[in-house]
Amino acid sequence: MRLTIHLLLYTTFSLSSLVVMADASRLTMPQFLSEVRATSPEFAIEKANVEGSRARASGIRINAPMIGYMQMKDGSGTNHGLEIAQEIPFPTKISHTKKVRDLELEAQLESSQLQEVSLLAEARAAFVAFWSAYARLNIQKEKHDWLINHVKITRTTSWSDTAAKIHLLEVETDADLVENEVLALESDLVEKRNGLKIYAPGLKVDDLIPVEPEPIPIKFDKHSPSLLVTLREKELHAKEALVDLQKQAYAPDLFVRLRSYNGNESTPRSQELMVGISVPFLYFWQPKAEVAEASAQRMKAQAELQKSKIDLDGRFSSLIKRAESTQAQIRNLKEKLIPRSERQAKLVQNLSQRTMEGLDEHKKVMLGLLDLRIRAIELRVAYEDLTKNIMQLTGVTSVEESSK
Repeated sequence: MRLTIHLLLYTTFSLSSLVVMADASRLTMPQFLSEVRATSPEFAIEKANVEGSRARASGIRINAPMIGYMQMKDGSGTNHGLEIAQEIPFPTKISHTKKVRDLELEAQLESSQLQEVSLLAEARAAFVAFWSAYARLNIQKEKHDWLINHVKITRTTSWSDTAAKIHLLEVETDADLVENEVLALESDLVEKRNGLKIYAPGLKVDDLIPVEPEPIPIKFDKHSPSLLVTLREKELHAKEALVDLQKQAYAPDLFVRLRSYNGNESTPRSQELMVGISVPFLYFWQPKAEVAEASAQRMKAQAELQKSKIDLDGRFSSLIKRAESTQAQIRNLKEKLIPRSERQAKLVQNLSQRTMEGLDEHKKVMLGLLDLRIRAIELRVAYEDLTKNIMQLTGVTSVEESSK
């Protein structure tokens, strides 16, 4: 009795362990995207870019003061002293420099957000490609098994019917072709599985089983702000502020210097204060060249902003239309074509496979059903590519939430 109980407990524990292991090897889209955020070096790079830009934007920028020690020797002896000098930029230069750095920070924040959205879109597409390779491999294996079984059935009648012999050769050829596709898909599955590590280096990809991800519903508004356009606008504002800053190069800077000597037996203690200003307008061509360079950068930013708006207007409508069409095709396959083909597969089981008509109908219906399932997977991949392009174009930020 005790041995029976121990065996039952061991069996129960073993089965529960297998279930846990099976669950642990299953990977969902939200889990993968969470891993991407946690381990992708691209996210670390963008975070470092933002922190660096935020550090540059903090505080004001003034050259540090100069403190020097002086020693003067003459016939009366040695005199020691200190010197303190400070360069003070024209006030508008300080304010304009701070404004440029603040605007550059805003542009960097938009750029980093856009890069993160783009990376998540690419990672999502990579996961769908992995799931697609896994699903297509299983379907092709199922097709190969069915064809091998169909070959066995056909051989029982092939020696008495010439048409059956022809059918047998055709099915054997189909089985061999599908076997080649299985071999190719096994290699493709390994490649797609390893491709996940590009986005999530810390992910253990061996023996992972992907869970079919939910498609992102089309809820993109053409009139909603695009991250790419917003980024170009921020960059333009920064370049405009840079032009204003370079124009301040004509303004003079203030210099203050204080010298103090201790004095000696023959020379009294003394102090010297000097206040001066720079005269940059004497070399007017230097500020002029800097303003011209900044103006050229502003013109480039204006052109890039216009290009982004044209690209958004030109591509957005066509991408949305194609995505809606692909989504409708997927819905048509899943709700109409595949269920109808499954009903045909059930009905065809009643037909005898000892006749040529039965053999042909079995082959036609079963392979047609499997091909429809593969077609649905191909359309799912095409839909994901379209939504990836839309996300990268508009900068949608709800990638993770949409996938749950």
